[in-house]
Amino acid sequence: MSANRQHGWQLAAAVVMAYFASVLAGLPEHFWAVMSVLIVMRPSAGGSLDAGWERVCGTMAGVLCGLLGVYVEHLGADALLTTLAIVAALAFASAATPALRSAAVAALIILSASQLPGHSALQTAVLRVSQIGIGVGVALAVALLSSTYDAPRRLHAGCASLLRAMALRLRQADDKVNTTDSEAEQAAASARHALGRLTMLARGADREAPLLRRAQALREPRHYSRLTGLMQRVFQDVAVLRRMLLAAPARQDDSPACEVAQAVALALDSVADCMAGAGQADLSSLRRIAAGHESHLADAGASCRRAVLLAAPLHMLLEDLQRICFYLRKKPHEQS
Repeated sequence: MSANRQHGWQLAAAVVMAYFASVLAGLPEHFWAVMSVLIVMRPSAGGSLDAGWERVCGTMAGVLCGLLGVYVEHLGADALLTTLAIVAALAFASAATPALRSAAVAALIILSASQLPGHSALQTAVLRVSQIGIGVGVALAVALLSSTYDAPRRLHAGCASLLRAMALRLRQADDKVNTTDSEAEQAAASARHALGRLTMLARGADREAPLLRRAQALREPRHYSRLTGLMQRVFQDVAVLRRMLLAAPARQDDSPACEVAQAVALALDSVADCMAGAGQADLSSLRRIAAGHESHLADAGASCRRAVLLAAPLHMLLEDLQRICFYLRKKPHEQS
């Protein structure tokens, strides 16, 4: 079953379950729970929890603003102007705060509460919040019970892919492969997009871990986010090294630049294999290169100036890769 079809069945099941849960709870307008499912539902439990939490926060803010608007209208303010002012203000705020994206909709629902016969504005607000709670709960339950989307596994695979891409770019720099400005911009944009996806996967994995009763998550709830942060630092380290290699003289087989590029690329591929579960990371070549460049720091001659400049980014990269390996070797609850 494809991922899209799996998610489709999850959505369909959650919609039906939310509707009948609302019916059993005796709430009016059962499709408000269905709407919450459609907004919140994600293929993984962690993703659904993120979306659901943002929607709940935004909805509660919208409810409070809506109730304030109802009170202002009760004091004699024009209903149309009050509604437009509050909804427009919340829409403006949602551009800066993603959690408020549903606030404008919630406020609009509350401010139009008079259209629900037999209920006051406050009663309608409570009913709508209850419907949203049912929708969010059903979406999370269905995602948790039926999800085949393993966020930690996908996160490790994504990290390994990005590390291999960085190693390839380093080898191209060492070989003086000419790239156009458009190709360089496209590669940078692709890397930024990959880092953004890794950040989202890490957040979902951290959210999902307590739900799946992963014991290691109890002592270090941001384990996967910290791993992604290290990946961002490695990306920056490699970018600095690559610029230095591109600025080096023409490639020679025994040149320091060639040796650095090969050692770093091998280290990145090794950590990628470890991330993918295909072996242990080997940083010995990178460690040797970093130690060799450190020995040049005492020499002020122009001939070793480039080696001296490479020493700092090499040591930062080595430290970040060692920390990634530490995270992969140890269980999160064993880390300090």
